[in-house]
Amino acid sequence: MLQDLINKPRVDIHSKTNISHWSSELKCSEEELLYCISKVGSSITAIESYLHMNKSLLQLWSTRNIAI
Repeated sequence: MLQDLINKPRVDIHSKTNISHWSSELKCSEEELLYCISKVGSSITAIESYLHMNKSLLQLWSTRNIAI
């Protein structure tokens, strides 16, 4: 169980290539991805959940570029 959590994929925020890959994979902008990481960390599972639960809020944020 613990090993499964350790082996889960994560976004490497220090790698532009990795950020581009995961934003494409998760169908979000790089800015949205970095925002999600700031809220839930770099775990792909956590980011996917956050994106799913906050899709409309993130769309509003990205179109108006407002702080949330």
